Amino acid sequence: MRGSRAHWRPSARAWDRGSTSRLSRRCPRAAVVVAVASGLTRSESGLESRGVTTTPARPQRVDPLLVDDAGHAELLLGNEAIVRGALEAGVGLACGYPGTPSSEVTDSFARIAGDRGIHFEYSVNEKIALEMAFAASLAGTRSIVAMKHLGLMAAGDPLTTIPYVGTIAGMVIVSAGDPSCLTSPNEQDQRHVALMLHIPMLEPSTAQEALEMTRFAFELSEKAELPVILRPMTRLCHTRAEVKYGALRDPEFKGFRRDPSRFVPIPANARRLRGRVNERIGIARDMVAASGFLQSHGSGKTMIVATGVPSPTCLDVLRSQGLEREVKLLHLGVVFPLADEWLLQQLRDVERVLVLEELLPFIEDSLRALCSRHGLDVEILGKGTGHLPDHFEYEPRVIQKGIHAALGLGDPPPDPMMAEPVPTRPPVLCPACPHRAAFFAARAVFGEDTLYFNDIGCYTLGFGAPLKAADALLCMGAGFTLAAGVSRTTGERTVGFMGDSTFFHSGMPALLNAVKSDANMVAVIMDNEVTAMTGFQESPTVEAESGHPKRRVDIEGVVRALGCEHVETVDPDNLAATTQAFRRAEARSGLVTIITKRPCPVFFRRVGDGGTPRKAGEESPGEPWSVPYTIDHSRCQHCGRDACGQRCDQPPTESFQRSMARARSLEIGTAKNNPPKVAPCATKCPLHLCVQGYAAHVASGDYAAALELIMQHLPLPDSVCRVCHEPCQIACVRSAIDEPVGINNLKRFVLDWAAEQDEFPYQPDVEEAHGRHVAVVGAGPGGLAAAHELRLRGYQVTVYDAASEPGGILLSGVPRYRLPLDVLRRDVERIRAAGVQFELGRRLGDDLDLDSLVDTHNAVCLAIGAELGRRIELPGVGPKVVDALTYLGSNRDGGRATARRVLVIGGGNAAIDSARTALRCGAEEVVIACLENRAQMPAIGAEIHEAEFEGVEIKDRLQAVRLCDEGVICAQVEPRVADDPSLQHDPKNFDVVAGTDAIIAADQVILAIGQEVNTAAIAWEEDQVIINLDTGATRRARVFAAGDVTGGAQTVTDVIAQGLRAAWGIDRELRGEAAADHRLPPPRVSAQPAAERPGVHRRHSTQRQQPAELDRTERTSSFAQVTGVLTETQARAEAERCMICGQCGNCRSCLDLFGCPAIFVDPDMRVQIDAGLCVGCGVCAQFCPNGAIHPVAPASCEVSDD
Repeated sequence: MRGSRAHWRPSARAWDRGSTSRLSRRCPRAAVVVAVASGLTRSESGLESRGVTTTPARPQRVDPLLVDDAGHAELLLGNEAIVRGALEAGVGLACGYPGTPSSEVTDSFARIAGDRGIHFEYSVNEKIALEMAFAASLAGTRSIVAMKHLGLMAAGDPLTTIPYVGTIAGMVIVSAGDPSCLTSPNEQDQRHVALMLHIPMLEPSTAQEALEMTRFAFELSEKAELPVILRPMTRLCHTRAEVKYGALRDPEFKGFRRDPSRFVPIPANARRLRGRVNERIGIARDMVAASGFLQSHGSGKTMIVATGVPSPTCLDVLRSQGLEREVKLLHLGVVFPLADEWLLQQLRDVERVLVLEELLPFIEDSLRALCSRHGLDVEILGKGTGHLPDHFEYEPRVIQKGIHAALGLGDPPPDPMMAEPVPTRPPVLCPACPHRAAFFAARAVFGEDTLYFNDIGCYTLGFGAPLKAADALLCMGAGFTLAAGVSRTTGERTVGFMGDSTFFHSGMPALLNAVKSDANMVAVIMDNEVTAMTGFQESPTVEAESGHPKRRVDIEGVVRALGCEHVETVDPDNLAATTQAFRRAEARSGLVTIITKRPCPVFFRRVGDGGTPRKAGEESPGEPWSVPYTIDHSRCQHCGRDACGQRCDQPPTESFQRSMARARSLEIGTAKNNPPKVAPCATKCPLHLCVQGYAAHVASGDYAAALELIMQHLPLPDSVCRVCHEPCQIACVRSAIDEPVGINNLKRFVLDWAAEQDEFPYQPDVEEAHGRHVAVVGAGPGGLAAAHELRLRGYQVTVYDAASEPGGILLSGVPRYRLPLDVLRRDVERIRAAGVQFELGRRLGDDLDLDSLVDTHNAVCLAIGAELGRRIELPGVGPKVVDALTYLGSNRDGGRATARRVLVIGGGNAAIDSARTALRCGAEEVVIACLENRAQMPAIGAEIHEAEFEGVEIKDRLQAVRLCDEGVICAQVEPRVADDPSLQHDPKNFDVVAGTDAIIAADQVILAIGQEVNTAAIAWEEDQVIINLDTGATRRARVFAAGDVTGGAQTVTDVIAQGLRAAWGIDRELRGEAAADHRLPPPRVSAQPAAERPGVHRRHSTQRQQPAELDRTERTSSFAQVTGVLTETQARAEAERCMICGQCGNCRSCLDLFGCPAIFVDPDMRVQIDAGLCVGCGVCAQFCPNGAIHPVAPASCEVSDD
């Protein structure tokens, strides 16, 4: 493709070392061509001041194409033979736009033009190139312009008019065809273009014929006053063969002579000029007949007419079958105009004709029409009769089968030399290609749902996995127009990609049109400072001098001049900056242009001083050879939760890995590539949940996977995401950057999403029953967690509870505006569905006896809740006093307060819940008095904020002293020890400040100073349950404990974690370690090392997404749930704020997302980096979630010179 060189590579590049410059000198545009062609000196033409160099700077070896020895033979590519033919014809100007299979034509001229006094340029596009060549022809200088077949269509506007005006000096157009779409998006049979536009067309069959035809084409062009199209095919262009030289001819520059009546084809002149076109074609027809490119071999009543590459192949086939004397072979080197008289002479002696021509039946139809017009009864065989295909190039086997079928020879014999089929190797971007990083960053930001439109060039290779950056591709410049058109018709924001050369070729009008229509798209221009895919030709933006780029045109300036207001230029290898730029583009509407600018590392490593390729390991001034990277296998695919047995078994998905990579890509700081094993949020979570895992799933839209990760270790997820004390958010690294991630809100979103599905998306695996039975006493969060976990382990489980409904403190102590009853029941029903049995209305110590439970079950788990509220005896007479649990239990669904003014004593969650409940029950004034200062209150910070918003007044550093008629007399207190966290909530640590007594008016007092477990029913010595905190084991055999009965911190999540540990302890006791340890419980928070990430910052700062909430009036007038759920858009945006701090064992991002050929998997299934392919760009290290990729130590860096 234009921008494609996927097949044959020329070996002639070895001669580049002797040239004066890696890239050619460029001639200024068309007006200057006239001056040059007119023979003006450099100073006269002004070229010297424009920096055009036309003489070699130092002695050089003779290039094979420049050997001036008629009769000399050289092995040349077909494209090189065309160049030699042009040299022998005295060409004075050569130009073109690189495009395989024609690239070696312009590459060769770039190498030798200065040595022959030829003016050469890589034009901005094929239209410009054609116009340049025509301008030279008008100025009396022979010119040649080269392009691939697609380019001829791009140059269609001037091409249609040139035959009317006609040429002065010879002008040859090389339009290389590509049958089989080897490097192109389509096939084209441009012989019909020649017919339509009246342009002679030659089609060489061998390299020798290519040389001779090129030389002849200049003569034909001058005498017929028409341009001549030379149409070589890919097979010829890239096949090397021996070519015999003629003599070189110096260029001539005759000058421009005015002839407006001919050179200005206004309609009046055009009508007159049209009449001369037929005359010119007549001249061309006569010259063709005498050219020697129409040849006849053999004799017989059967004739084969062949053109192009199939012609010599056909002769080989006939010789191999011994048919060269029995079958007449007619070789047509000129396909338009046909020499009708000569053809008629050949046709009169035969009965049937097989036409061998690639692609459409142009000659076949012409011969059929010729026979019809002249009454010849000749059977014409070929595509129309089904003997040959009308697509793809003709390999020898195709030609052989067609000949055998047409001649009735049966099936052709098997080819003993036929090679085994070669496995297809998909094309990929080179290692360290900056386009890969640009695609990676764009996909990381815009994700799976955005539509991507690509263009023609190296970056086309971004279409396949894993980059997947092309939903559609059409032609050069269409990356932007397709993106704009789809956006215009669908309303979706789209992304269009285009390279620097393509942007100047045909992308500028497309971008201007996007500006004009205010397209809702992101236009990405990828500037690698060279036209790389077609052989490292110079880009319009940069030329190379002494191995270093010299910028000529600033793309950003051009883009802004076109009217683009939002433009950014970034280095794609700086992944954080590039990702941030795409983030900003995503946040905007309308047109945003991003220019990713970084030199192609392959080209600029090959080029050293003076254009000499640099060997591996050599240094170029200012650019040391980069050290390759390697994999630290102690980190690669290592889960930080492995050590505590919490590694998940989820397979890696592309969307999950992309979310992780995006998060890490946005980080900056010294600790970026040294993440902790476990994320700080997970180390502080009592359940040790993989927060980064489900956040990444939410960010990628995979809510089912997020649900699975949450529920693997959380049996009461609906309740927890509403009542959790959120220690993970306190530990969140983002707290130091902007705001912590809303982790609970993400869980809430996932659980609410799951509840809306027709079938709940997650079903836990339950082990096969093994006959053991466990009793769980208490249906609070600890008991429910233990029961659920034991059931998953294959136990028969019965839960006993004194209440009429399971839930414990969640049922009786948490107000419904925080935890609606139907939500709690969802959690309980899932536990029932797993097979847990409940016996309710059974109280331990009344109708339930611990000894009998032990006797009738294999084990007992005590999960008794703290149902007794602690009390303090306040002297005096005053308002009614009630404990918080009693108050909340009687008002959980609503009710009326017993008083207008309420004082709540305490600073924990029960105090906050009681105060907010009092407001909802009609209290007009609610005050909380607590010992701690506000920052040290044990209640959840968000709940404190909500209480104050609703109208609760908080008075800290106060202690209730005594009751009085007006309310409660309180005094200020000071802590004895202020800096000991363990004493912050201990009443004994506070002293009353004398003289600070004051009355707080109250009609009702609620004591919320803690709860106690009623251990009287257990009847153990000293009413204490001595337990192992890791297993829940008590001093009594087969009795375990969890929850409030164990003492210590007793938040809901703490209690659930204890229940899970108790279930594991029971399993170890009854079935042994081997059976139990396949599901390890969460480690105790105090037993985990603290995880921190100092020095890490986020390049992209965003505010936390907040769910909708009821306003103040709505809150206090009902028990409706206050906090809503994030929308899907909000949830995904909030999840993307997660920085994925811990190591992940499921990561294959470097393989599955990046696709660098230097990264591979060895036979031991370990990810490795090939030091011979890695050029040290380091992009993979920037997004590795585990920090497992780093530069090789200098002493061990050895790179092959091969």
